[in-house]
Amino acid sequence: MYLLRRIKTLITESSQRRDYKTAVISSNNNELSTTFDPQKPPPEISEREKEILTECWKIVQQDVAKVGIITFVGLFETHPEVHEAFMSFRAENTSELEYNAILRAHALRVMGTVDKCIYRLDNREKLRDLMTELGIRHKNYSVKIEFIDLMGPQFISSIKPHLVAMWTDEHEKAWENLFKLMSYYIRKGMCSI
Repeated sequence: MYLLRRIKTLITESSQRRDYKTAVISSNNNELSTTFDPQKPPPEISEREKEILTECWKIVQQDVAKVGIITFVGLFETHPEVHEAFMSFRAENTSELEYNAILRAHALRVMGTVDKCIYRLDNREKLRDLMTELGIRHKNYSVKIEFIDLMGPQFISSIKPHLVAMWTDEHEKAWENLFKLMSYYIRKGMCSI
């Protein structure tokens, strides 16, 4: 199994160097390996999922700063390599980041982006443009493309406690699909440079 994963990684690295139009995402911690093909259509979100996202977001917004901080601290704890990518607070201990003003500001920007995406689900072009530009900016910051898919699961685990009374598999799927859509356009932007 290890040898198969190692061969896959070597092929992936070679493919990335040859062709930036296809990005291969992999996470050692989750043993996730997905190929991004920008020629494929973006993920779809159903009308019911839009309703769920809007309903949930109204509740999450009441504690949006806290959710943002919990999301990033959790991400840094489960994926220390992501913490290392942030120059502003790379040297800080993860347990102390909860009080870091720079992290708080970044977390609020991310929550603002989620907000914009939820309210642009009916205007796919605006959502696409917003997230593609975000991908270009992240590429310019030298963010590794494999980090992009890590945010969704961490965000979902951060909002569940706020929505425990209403949370179902349908809610989980709606949020997963939103982050798949966001990630699709971010990766597309990162691959366009």
